[in-house]
Amino acid sequence: MATARVRVSKPLRDSPEGALAATRRKPRQSRAKASSDALQEAFVRVLIEKGYDGVTVREVAAVAGVGIGTFYEYVGNKQALAALTIHLRVKALAQTLQTGIAALQGRSSGELVAALLDQQVAQVMNDVQAWAALFMVERTVSTPQAYRKHYDQFVTLWQQALAAASDAGTDEQVAEQARMVHAISYGWITQSLLTQGAGLDRIALLREMKRAVLAYLQHGLRVA
Repeated sequence: MATARVRVSKPLRDSPEGALAATRRKPRQSRAKASSDALQEAFVRVLIEKGYDGVTVREVAAVAGVGIGTFYEYVGNKQALAALTIHLRVKALAQTLQTGIAALQGRSSGELVAALLDQQVAQVMNDVQAWAALFMVERTVSTPQAYRKHYDQFVTLWQQALAAASDAGTDEQVAEQARMVHAISYGWITQSLLTQGAGLDRIALLREMKRAVLAYLQHGLRVA
């Protein structure tokens, strides 16, 4: 279906996710969602191959198998598509954490956190080239509001996880632990990918991250 191209100025400032401001319409129907998903997958493929500066709307549309008009039906430009892709990837990572919490509640905090870290790292490393590329682009396209929203979402999830542990502390302790566990784990993953790229050592990454997080849980709150 042909649609008129409409330019949107400053597409990333009106939405906490940094993507929805330049979205034409939400892909609710299955065919529309398939087109939106295809555009996101195509963006990642071109991004990995050519870098963000080498990504063009025309090539993304061609790789996705859709017309230029379809691209502009959903997003205003490549920056909006990048922000949307990052937002949905991070959201999926958070959903993995949410699912894991339900399955692991009642375990000790150390066991619970270690298992959740296994799940998070596995999800990232199973598509490591995409995550490495997207984390690099995130610094360019994401707004402070998007960062804060993702931060709050993950801290809340870690708070739920730690509160469900058999050795859970007070509400204040759990809240502090949640902030630190997220800062250590997410920061460790993102900084490792940004500095070492997709070829980083997955086993070493997980081992070192667990060592740091579990050491904090064991000793961190004892320090006055």
